[in-house]
Amino acid sequence: MHIDYAKCSRDGMIGGVGAIPGTLFAHFCDVIKMRQQLTGEKLSSAIRGVYRGDCRAKSSISAGTTATFASLKNFFAGAVPAVQQKVATRSTMFLASSASVQLFENKLGFNPTSAAFVGSASSGYITGSIASPWEWQKVLVSQRIKSPAAGNGVVGLFVEAKRHHGSVGAFECVGKRMHAAGVRNAIFDSTFFGVKRILENWNNVSKSSTCSEGGGKTKSTLVSSGFAYGVAAVTAVTVDYAVDVSVKRTYATGPESAIPSVGVLHHTLHMASREGLKIFRGLGAKSVEFGISYTITGLMAPYISSFINLYIPTEQ
Repeated sequence: MHIDYAKCSRDGMIGGVGAIPGTLFAHFCDVIKMRQQLTGEKLSSAIRGVYRGDCRAKSSISAGTTATFASLKNFFAGAVPAVQQKVATRSTMFLASSASVQLFENKLGFNPTSAAFVGSASSGYITGSIASPWEWQKVLVSQRIKSPAAGNGVVGLFVEAKRHHGSVGAFECVGKRMHAAGVRNAIFDSTFFGVKRILENWNNVSKSSTCSEGGGKTKSTLVSSGFAYGVAAVTAVTVDYAVDVSVKRTYATGPESAIPSVGVLHHTLHMASREGLKIFRGLGAKSVEFGISYTITGLMAPYISSFINLYIPTEQ
């Protein structure tokens, strides 16, 4: 079995570095989207609610209500944990996907496209689980949900969970949310990297640049890279959105609350049967968020790759 570890490292760095500007430029959409997911509000109401700085989460997963002064700054609340989460997620997401896809393609005999879909699902579960605590903090802070753990970092989540549920209960409390995020990310990563592979092939991007590198710094390559990343991200968002709503609502309470009693897929089906198409409120905002974020990452990928190539040569 041969895995190009230099390529994996480059891909991981591209995902992590590219996530920083992408997340900052798109964070306002993330805040609006999360409010819609937690409250079921229409877009206009969600925008007003974010501007006012209040939070009214779904009563079925009730959360405290806090208020702050009206300000445009509220649209960027939680930006720091958001960047932390996205860097942790996308660096490991791109690195693990690159390694996993190579494993399925070179060792198990999958064709390149199938390897992108299947390999990325397995790596997505791992990376989604790892980044879950940072995402939980992002939801608590950006939605101004009242919890002793809000704003106290990942350690604060475990400390509060242990204080209310004991050592074993703390691992169950955090672990169930990590599992839910892992399932969600498996769906997203499989769709994203699979569709991106198809689009890159369609755009005649070289096979060596597939799954993160982009290509040369020509205008056509930049357009192809940004297009593939952006369209693949919007497609993946649409496929995994209902599960993402379920995950976000488990984050709508702090670790001092009751431990989730059902799995993520069961919870998703329950929400869908109860709310119908309303469960998809926020899909537009999230599509814009991920379209912006991943397109920026795709546009930056050729430049980041060229810089990294000076220090990490490609294995022959």
